[in-house]
Amino acid sequence: MKKIFQHIALSIVALASVMMLSQCEMDDDVTPVVIESASTEAVFQGQPVSLTGSGFDQVKFVFLGIDQMEFTLDENTITFTVPEEAPVGMTEITLAMVGNRRETKMLDVQLKPTPVITRFDPFVPVGSDLTIVGTSLDNETEVAVDGISATIVSVSDTELVLTVPSGVNDAAAIDFEITTTYGSTKSSSAFYARESELMSSDMEQQGGDGSLFAGFEILNGADDITAITGGYANTRSMRVVPAAGNPWDRQVASAGVPLNFEEQYTIVLWARGDAAGAEMRVSVSQYDGNGADYFYGETKELSTSWEQYTWTFTVSNDLPTHRVMLDMGSGSVPLEIDQIGLVPGSIGAAGPAELMPNGDFETDLTGWTALNGTAEISAAEAYCGSQSMTATGAGGNPWDVQIATDPLPLEVGVDYEIGFWAKAAGEDGVFRISMSQYDGNGSDFFYGPDIEVPTDWTYFAFVVNAAEIASGEYRLLFDMGATAQTFFVDGVSIKEYVAPSSLYANGGFEDGLTGWESLNGTHEVSTAEAYTGSQSLTATGAGNNPWDTQIATDPVALTVGQGYKISFWAKAAGEDGVFRVSMSQYDGNGADFFYSRDLDIPTDWTYFSFVTTAQETASGDHRLLFDMGATTQTFFVDDVSVVAYDACE
Repeated sequence: MKKIFQHIALSIVALASVMMLSQCEMDDDVTPVVIESASTEAVFQGQPVSLTGSGFDQVKFVFLGIDQMEFTLDENTITFTVPEEAPVGMTEITLAMVGNRRETKMLDVQLKPTPVITRFDPFVPVGSDLTIVGTSLDNETEVAVDGISATIVSVSDTELVLTVPSGVNDAAAIDFEITTTYGSTKSSSAFYARESELMSSDMEQQGGDGSLFAGFEILNGADDITAITGGYANTRSMRVVPAAGNPWDRQVASAGVPLNFEEQYTIVLWARGDAAGAEMRVSVSQYDGNGADYFYGETKELSTSWEQYTWTFTVSNDLPTHRVMLDMGSGSVPLEIDQIGLVPGSIGAAGPAELMPNGDFETDLTGWTALNGTAEISAAEAYCGSQSMTATGAGGNPWDVQIATDPLPLEVGVDYEIGFWAKAAGEDGVFRISMSQYDGNGSDFFYGPDIEVPTDWTYFAFVVNAAEIASGEYRLLFDMGATAQTFFVDGVSIKEYVAPSSLYANGGFEDGLTGWESLNGTHEVSTAEAYTGSQSLTATGAGNNPWDTQIATDPVALTVGQGYKISFWAKAAGEDGVFRVSMSQYDGNGADFFYSRDLDIPTDWTYFSFVTTAQETASGDHRLLFDMGATTQTFFVDDVSVVAYDACE
């Protein structure tokens, strides 16, 4: 018979209990407790251990070192799991019985071999092989690049070679994730699915000719240009102390490379300044001694955190070779540079900048003000990190409990995406968000709908266009006073809205219904309605089951356990239109793992977004479905996107 012994939270309580048991009167003929064997002599953190022996029905507590373990007893076998945080090294297992009796055995606890990435080429195009150097890479390994499963060419403990899969975003910095039996790790520095024309990009190697950086030559200011460790993503980077003079007073040149005359290229690099005021520019194509520069990029002021910077130019000088010049002599603030690439075409920004400095509330309520009611920090509830913001409504007006951000740097006429995670302590909790109060002039220009907040962490998102206001100060407000419920909010984000790419093709329906399959009902392309471009998806519901009018994307293999953000724009031709989205059907096995709430679709284009985690399906494929059959309304859908997403990054 199998018994389960529950873990007691405080080991002190357990130890005290053992001491009390030792006071009990013992029988002279008690059966001895003997550990005869263990399932392993060495074990990784987080793995199970089984002990086989006799007299185990007398065991009251199991300890690993001084920590009490929850364990199971199945006849003559005790099993427990070594904690993820267990100290590494030889550790004593102790079985504790009545009468202060002990039976012990030593166990070698080893560091869990979670994969570690130490180096990789940051520029490898789709279809080519990417080599990753690290440790603990070979344990039932799977890799996803930009959320798409990649084919592994070869793998060892220290080197992994994979083929960059098609479908990844090749116009911006992306990441990849390695998953093994013992855990997952993401690339901590940027990766581009593009080929760089430069001989070396990652600043990791010294040149064979003795130069400080392979593929680069220091032309001016060698004493003030050095290699450092612990730079971008803790790698080897270039550090420059400017001359407070001409840009070229501190100048580094790439080796010469051939470029196509009259074609477009982009210089991309990552940089940061020691403090505000650091600056640099790039130029092309010096130095050949003949003054052959034909492009001078704008001087850019650098952030104090690592960010991507790009300069796009067209080759206007028909030279046999071209050099990228880093001009870093102006200004007086030291700076660091890494991952320099020269790629054909254009590279987008790494993503819109986050405008919320404390959206995860890890620095308490810094950047937030309670205008009405009270807001606090909760350490008991958190979606990101270890804290969230909590407030309890007043059961009156929405603004009776109102929490506002400090002023935000928004621009008139620009669309911004507001995203956050929320949960309620109980049922029937409702709140809303608004913008841009409080300036005393009643200049709110956005009121979100009343949000029914579930008791589980749920993602909400809105796209708002910043309107002109008298004060010029924009604030996001949480209006929580309508009910008496207690709410928790975390992961608040405000970024400029940029239509995302998608793992699924033709989300804008500009190519008709290519990439989509109508499962039930009729679906068409509308040229009369579109959020962007010239076309959208349209369908009319059947007025019955949601799935009676149903369309699905073509299947894509998502990474199980990865978070994905689903977003789209929708409108209805009339009132009272409702539909939902679901995932991951259709594979014939009822493998849906996500259903959105029923969505009230307005008659104006409205943004919807959800976050879900990909689960395993029998087919291994994942589809996004629009279930439009619940009403007889006609709907329009555009700009559908599914992208890998981690709200806490």
